[in-house]
Amino acid sequence: MKIDNSKEWHWLAGGLAVSALSVATYFIFAAIAGRNYPFGITAGFGYVAGRFGKLFPGAADNPVIKRFAEKPDAFIELFILAGLVIGGYAASRLSGTRSPENIPAVWERYHGGSAVKRYLYVLVGSVLLGYGAALAGGCTTGNILQGWAHLSLGSIVAGASFFAAGIAVAKILYPNAGGRP
Repeated sequence: MKIDNSKEWHWLAGGLAVSALSVATYFIFAAIAGRNYPFGITAGFGYVAGRFGKLFPGAADNPVIKRFAEKPDAFIELFILAGLVIGGYAASRLSGTRSPENIPAVWERYHGGSAVKRYLYVLVGSVLLGYGAALAGGCTTGNILQGWAHLSLGSIVAGASFFAAGIAVAKILYPNAGGRP
């Protein structure tokens, strides 16, 4: 089965689909967790850390690890994490756009073809992203898709910070890419 991905969704259709997903997941998570709980994936990572934390002496007593290990909604978010990976892979296969690459062309143009350098940047960026999500009280998904929908001031500030930092880092890594020549 081949999916035609030559047409983009209309902005209104995409917005309505995201809104419907936001409302549905809010009520589903509220029913599972027994409290108002917005959709996100940060707790899924916390759940994994909680499971691995029990393998190391003393880590199980850490209040953050303990909290995530015992949250039913964190367990559900683990499945969302798995669904993101499986869904992304399935969509790329069905649309015929799957093209694995270790070094993207734009990266190679600006930083060379070293896979070690690329993976080092990815590792450092991942750690900083995780730290930022912890500081913001959630990931971009939870803060922007759910927090903005609920007009949460903290989520609006966090989301604006995510966008500003993303633009700044893109300009640092790719100073002449995009925009005017």
